[in-house]
Amino acid sequence: MEFISKLFGSQVSLNSMFQIGVDVIILGLLGVILTVKRLRISKKDEAVMKSFEKIVEETALISQRFEINLEKRQDLLQQITAKLDQRIHEAESLCTRLEQLSQINTDKLAVQHSSSAGPRPQGGDQQKVLFLARKGLDASEIAKSLKRPVGEVELILNLQKIAS
Repeated sequence: MEFISKLFGSQVSLNSMFQIGVDVIILGLLGVILTVKRLRISKKDEAVMKSFEKIVEETALISQRFEINLEKRQDLLQQITAKLDQRIHEAESLCTRLEQLSQINTDKLAVQHSSSAGPRPQGGDQQKVLFLARKGLDASEIAKSLKRPVGEVELILNLQKIAS
């Protein structure tokens, strides 16, 4: 095989090697037939030789077409692989971005939860507690209406009594 590669000066595909092998075998058979008959070529022998030549030409043509088809398929597979690699890269980028956004949302929720869970009411809530207390509501009713803990409402009311 190396001899054949050196002879042709380039890489030889498997199909080409097969073609060369078939050609060598056919030529060998022709040589044997010619030596056995001692160069007596009849019309029948000429027909057989033409038949062998036709077979050799057809196998060469089939081999060339097969090799072209394989090259086209190889190119197509390389294009598909390149597109798949690009899509995988895009998907990885999207996953990274989604993870970042998820972390940002988690951080925002934690900040909102910590700021809304603070024990002190806003100034507007204090005014509402005092307003409802002046109307005659007790601490538990005020807590229910403002959706605040009863202890917080009582604390606001007690601080107001001390301040006045």
